[in-house]
Amino acid sequence: MKKYAKFNSFSLFLFLLIFIFSCSNGTQTKMQEKQIEFHANQIPGCLHESYLAKVSNNDSCFDYIFRDTLKIDFCVSGNCCPDSQRFLTKFNIKADTLFVSVLDTAENLCYCICNYKIHLEISGLSENQYLFYCNYQGRYDSLKYRELVKRQ
Repeated sequence: MKKYAKFNSFSLFLFLLIFIFSCSNGTQTKMQEKQIEFHANQIPGCLHESYLAKVSNNDSCFDYIFRDTLKIDFCVSGNCCPDSQRFLTKFNIKADTLFVSVLDTAENLCYCICNYKIHLEISGLSENQYLFYCNYQGRYDSLKYRELVKRQ
């Protein structure tokens, strides 16, 4: 008799677990959310000196294409050594604002300054326009860009 009581208790417990998890809508919610993918890389090499004069809040070194994926190219100044894979890039999204932070990881190796191009690709964005902020953390910490990007 005790054997059947344990079996019935276990069966009831198992039934309740199945019922609770089958009624949960957490899985459905996660499936409906888009996953945002972020990729960033530095284009290797120092850009020509003519670009160096253009790096400002209103420069022409900022360019983007926004269709399914938002692709952004922009410039940052940094030490000439090394000339590749020196920037760490992080991002955060809040509502319709994209925050990107670029950190120079090798800011004092040579006695020269170079201009570098950073390329970003962000997919899974749900809004049709975003305010793009880029903060540069290096020799001259500053807000580098504040641009409105619109889906085309």
